[in-house]
Amino acid sequence: MLLLQKTNQPRNGPRKAFTLIELILVMGIIVMIASLAVPMVTRSLGRQSLKQGADRVRVAMGKARVDAIKTGDVQSLFFLPEGNWFNVAQFSQLSQQAGIASREQSLLNNRIYSGYEDNVLPKGIRFAAGSVEVDSRSAQTLGDVKVDSDSIQPILFYPDGTAQDATVYLQDDRLNRVAVVLRGLTGSARTVRVDQ
Repeated sequence: MLLLQKTNQPRNGPRKAFTLIELILVMGIIVMIASLAVPMVTRSLGRQSLKQGADRVRVAMGKARVDAIKTGDVQSLFFLPEGNWFNVAQFSQLSQQAGIASREQSLLNNRIYSGYEDNVLPKGIRFAAGSVEVDSRSAQTLGDVKVDSDSIQPILFYPDGTAQDATVYLQDDRLNRVAVVLRGLTGSARTVRVDQ
């Protein structure tokens, strides 16, 4: 019969635990990787929100064009500079749209949502600026209506499928911008990234 003696020699089998130094080293590597990854993910999400906002505006422009063709009336995409609200309606409703825009913007500022959520840019995205070309036809349509740059801005869409030439800039909280460029002759819009 053999007696086995207990010795203090290390075992050759698997270890049952990690040392404190090993755990600290692994945690340090995880923190380093996370510190590099978080800014990249944040930037990517910001760009995605800008793209999503530009897509919403392009869809609204397409809707305004189609509505103008269907109804035979001049339609408008109304947007609020320095705000995040927009809407498509007949141009003749300019004064009503200004009231709706003001009311909706104050509701949004207080985090109260109404039926116009589809007409809002994603969180953190706003209309930075816009330029709308005024030609003879739009001047005739606008008539005596004065549109100042601080109030609601209309972009006109005509029953023949054309529109005003326009560029609308969207901006996020990090001051990244994209532009939605509307070509008046065709009524088609495209998104262009704007470098700082």
